Amino acid sequence: MILQEIDHLTERFYESVCFSTEHYPNVDLLQELFYGDGKLINNNFEPPVDFTVQTFAHAIMGQIEAGNAVYFVQQEIADNTEIFGNMAQRISVFEYSFVKDTPNWKRGVSYIQYICLAGKWLITSVIWSYEKEGLSIPEKYMA
Repeated sequence: MILQEIDHLTERFYESVCFSTEHYPNVDLLQELFYGDGKLINNNFEPPVDFTVQTFAHAIMGQIEAGNAVYFVQQEIADNTEIFGNMAQRISVFEYSFVKDTPNWKRGVSYIQYICLAGKWLITSVIWSYEKEGLSIPEKYMA
């Protein structure tokens, strides 16, 4: 039961950040999924780019409104979740694409942490990196 709640929460997180020209990211839902201000870290840059849920939503919407981003889809393809009491952590392997009609799927890994408060699971933090030359997703993450 707990794992199913975390699965659903993770799925809703990935869905909330997807967008196209017809459908903006669901920033209201994104805020509902996190505990407090939340913490999101894009580890694809040096130094990493650090966000709260609010600054993350603002950054995405800014890129869309400026015409710098028109499409993004992301979905989980493998996971490993550990639960201890009212906290959990997940290694989430995802695929993503910035191309609508002929998706050029690429992969990445998110490390997601959760907390359960008053019977409701929420995300506390997400850090992610994309797979690239010299950085491949370990096979054990795909099992």
